[in-house]
Amino acid sequence: MLLDGKTDVSIPALKLGAVNQLRFNFQYMNPMPGGSVENCITFQPVQNHVVIGDDSTIDFSKYYHFIAMPDLRAFANASFPFSRMADLSESIVVMPKAANEGQVTTLLDTMGIVGAQTGLPAINVTVTDDGSQIQNKDADIMVIGNIPDKLKDEKRVDLLVQAAQSWVNTPLRQTEFPSIMPDSGDRQANIRTTVSSTGPMAAIVGFQSPYNDQRSVIALLADSPRGYELLNTAMNDSGKRAAMFGSVSVIRESGVNSLRVGDVYYVGHLPWFERLWYALSNHPVLLAVLAALSVVLLAWVLWRLLRIISRRRLNPDHE
Repeated sequence: MLLDGKTDVSIPALKLGAVNQLRFNFQYMNPMPGGSVENCITFQPVQNHVVIGDDSTIDFSKYYHFIAMPDLRAFANASFPFSRMADLSESIVVMPKAANEGQVTTLLDTMGIVGAQTGLPAINVTVTDDGSQIQNKDADIMVIGNIPDKLKDEKRVDLLVQAAQSWVNTPLRQTEFPSIMPDSGDRQANIRTTVSSTGPMAAIVGFQSPYNDQRSVIALLADSPRGYELLNTAMNDSGKRAAMFGSVSVIRESGVNSLRVGDVYYVGHLPWFERLWYALSNHPVLLAVLAALSVVLLAWVLWRLLRIISRRRLNPDHE
């Protein structure tokens, strides 16, 4: 029972982050009256201990799941979308046929990070080097590979996204990733950004799965063993994870540079009225204007209705 006498708690659903903390604060006491010979009455609080029952549950069955993607902040801080299933049973990891030490380290390190979020080891994750196994699969895909040399110093980061997409779209993917170049028919980026690097470099790229519009692809890429070290260090550094967002994060010796390029897609479902509220939640001025217009329109309709009722009452024969 809460202070207001209710048992339900409302949470700001549209403001929840990737990682949230639920905390219970119990503040109450049982005063024990006492007195003295001078008839001075005092109350002494008695210490209480509270334990939440082991059989207690929190019901999220009616909670709507909905997120705008790509969102590397959700991946960096909550391992989403792979952590959606605790055992990673709906995740596929694609590795090169001859994976080097840095790529294997990245795989194991990333699986450990996901397991730390879910509380379970990744016992049902699928690891493959055969690109045909990801075609038309209802699964989220993680790609671990090398950054193409021709894109390392490219001044358009969106080409890196297109290259990763081209790699995932390759039917059998028997060729090495550096030989895959972006297709001219790939989607155009929404912005252009200049990023160049002459040293070791790594990148995390997120985009929509070409096989299922409700699934995502996360590509963990590096250009050298040192690049994989930078990638793994950044994934385990809370400060650098905080700098990851959008659809691509470029990791260099100087730090993490994140950008949002390409199209935005949505994973999950919201009813139309919740979708409308979601769209207006970041536009309070527009919401206030629409509310004012709604009040004016409602007042006008009520005024017209009252006029009609009054006219009929004064002139019953009038149709």
